[in-house]
Parts: sequence; structure tokens; C-alpha cells
Amino acid sequence: MASTRRLAAARIAFSLIASVLGALGCAACGIFGAGPATTTQPPSPAQRLIPVEQAAVTRAEGAVAVHLPTVSGRPAPTLPARAFVRPLRTHQVVGFLPYWEVGSFTPDFRSLTTLAYWAVGLATGGAIAESGEGYSTLSSSGFALDVSQAHAAGDRVLLTVFSDNPSVLHSIAASPSKAGPLLASKVAPLLSDGNLDGVDLDLEGNSTADRDGFVRFVAAFSRTLRSLGPSWSIMLDTYPTSALDPLDFFDVKALARYVDELFVMAYDMQQPDVASATAPLTNAPWSDAITLAEYASVMPARRIVLGIPLYGYDFPATSRFDGAATTGPPLAVTYAEIVAAGHAPRWDPATETPWTVFKRDGQWHQTWFDDPVSIALKTALAAQFGCAGVGVWELGMSGSDGSVTAALLGGRPPLKLPLANH
Repeated sequence: MASTRRLAAARIAFSLIASVLGALGCAACGIFGAGPATTTQPPSPAQRLIPVEQAAVTRAEGAVAVHLPTVSGRPAPTLPARAFVRPLRTHQVVGFLPYWEVGSFTPDFRSLTTLAYWAVGLATGGAIAESGEGYSTLSSSGFALDVSQAHAAGDRVLLTVFSDNPSVLHSIAASPSKAGPLLASKVAPLLSDGNLDGVDLDLEGNSTADRDGFVRFVAAFSRTLRSLGPSWSIMLDTYPTSALDPLDFFDVKALARYVDELFVMAYDMQQPDVASATAPLTNAPWSDAITLAEYASVMPARRIVLGIPLYGYDFPATSRFDGAATTGPPLAVTYAEIVAAGHAPRWDPATETPWTVFKRDGQWHQTWFDDPVSIALKTALAAQFGCAGVGVWELGMSGSDGSVTAALLGGRPPLKLPLANH
């Protein structure tokens, strides 16, 4: 998935906007709960959720059967065979399988609820781009085998439609009543021919001007697709910052009415210019705890899937100390690659994530990532909020590590959902 998320600045900006508009007594400030100007302004929605975040993190830490270091830089803990103090409630586990891994990587279907195939491209106006490997792989024997094996294990298979092209996304937002039904009409035969169970919309826009039009597009798409196949499910991918940001591309509260689940892409939250966690659990300008607290305040948590990265970032850094300033852009690395590199992981007790430090050609490097312990904490946090479950981008990045699977499951088999046409 493309890295087009608006990061920590959104939370800060939202609080500033809330304060400014509240002080102005603006008639359009109902979203902030602001009335006439007063000397002391009420806390913003984000500020009011801080105790919720903190309590959920404490409970999540207590649910994982691991002694977590409290001093930065200590060796990262490992996940024991009994990863949780007691099994978490049964929940969904969503895994993305990109086209380039079809035929070369076999997921553990028994440990999944949903396999999301990534992806076919969205074209201008709501058409499907009938070119590229993502589209051609749909007709491959390898993909047919994955679908068959997934269904045999009781897993749904969703077809992801992807675009991060601003002009394409503007075209569907500008003509939603045409683009939504058109996309549904193009997707429906792909679902029928491939014996698939629904759609995942991974449409990663950034324009506030397209916000309202995108809601109308999703509404029109949903109505048409459900008329063509009532049993097909619809999942929508959103940013971690989207729930309470009135300037975000995604209007979460409005969109939630038209889809079955929101897959929250809770990663790429690292801070600019410093080596930092891509998916901090807490204690960061943006984190999983902030994300879930804000999402759960505007929609039913039972329809939220918390996205977890099976990758991290290698930062060229100015020193060996955690959080050092960077000397260049980071490089994405998979969890399997990080393990294979053999650098001893350290633990960051603030963000509850591991990191490694090493020198290459005289340059310090810090790699911040997620491992089975931090994934278990995220799974437990999602359970504390009552989420539908957790999901990962993407399955092959873990190298079939059984500890990662255990961390996602929470001590129980995954929740299996009804399949379309079965």
C-alpha cells in the first residue's frame, strides 16, 4: 500500500483548529462542541480521549504474558509459547496477499479470516484498469489455487481495488453517481468469475476537496454492488489519522454506513527526520492507541480492523542512540529481512516496539519495526477496544514466522465468517 498518509501533524493541527474555532464562537463549529467564546475552552475531542487511550494500553500490556523492559535500549523480549495471560476473544485476522506473491508464497489459511488479494487498478471515472500483473494474475492457476485453499479453510477472499493517483481519485469524487455504479458493474463479473467473496477498496486520496464526493462515490458503489450480489462484503482501507480530522480525505463517520468493515492502515506513523517507530503502540505524536480511541468514538468498534505492518524502516542516523536524527530517507525492510540480518533487537518502552542499531560503511543505521511481542500488544489493544480484529500488510513479509501468527490470533482460532455463495 502506498505511503500517502497524513501523519502526526494532523492530530496537532486538529487540536489547534478546535481551539481557534472555539475561541471565535464560529457557527460552523458544532463538530468541536464549541459555543460562544469563553476564557477557558473545553478540551478538543482528541484531548478528551487521552484517558481512554491510556487505560486501554495498560490493559493490553497486562494481557500479554511478557515482561516488558522499562529502560530504553534493553534487549527486546521474546514471545513465549503461551503468549497471552488468557486467550483473547475470537476475532478476525485479515491478511493481504499481493499479486507478486501468488504462486510463490502460500499463506497459513487456517490462521486467517480474510485473504485480501492486492490488487487491480482503478482507472479514471470508475473503470477497472484491465492491464498490469495485478489484473492478469486473476486468471492464473496460482490465484485459483489460493482461492480454493482459502475457501477450504473457511476464509473469505476479497478483491482489492487500488489507486493513489490524485487525478483518478478526483474523477470518481467529481462524478460519484456515475463512477460508483460503473466500478460496481466492472467488479461484479470479476467476483463471480473468480468465486470471490467481496471487495476491498484501497483508494488512497489526499485532497480535502474530494472528501464529500468520495463519500457519495462509496455510497453509490455499495448500493449497486449489493444489488448485484447481496452476499458480497465490502471493506474500505483508511488512514490512522482519519477519524477526527475534518480535513482528511476520508470522512470515517459517513463512510462507515456504507461498508462492512474499515481496515485502518495504522502504519507509516514514524516521525519526520528522526529514527522512530512506524507503528507505535502509544507515547508518540500518533499511535495505535490514539487511532483506535478516535475511531471508536465515531463508529462501532466491532467494524474496525486494526492494520499492523510486517515491515519496518532502516534509518541512516547520526548516532547509535534511539531516536537519533536521520541523515537521509529511510528504506523499507520486511520483518523476514530484519530477522535474517541478525542484529540484536532492543526495546523501546515508550512506543512498545523493537529496534536495532548497527554500522554499515561507517554510517550508523537504526531499524524500527514490529516483532511478535509488539504485534501481540497491538492485538491485545484491538481487543480492549472491541475491534473486529487485526490485519497485516502483507503476509509474505513475515517469512511464515509462527510467532507472528500466534501474536495475531490471541490464543484462539480466528473467527470464520460466512462466505459468499457457499
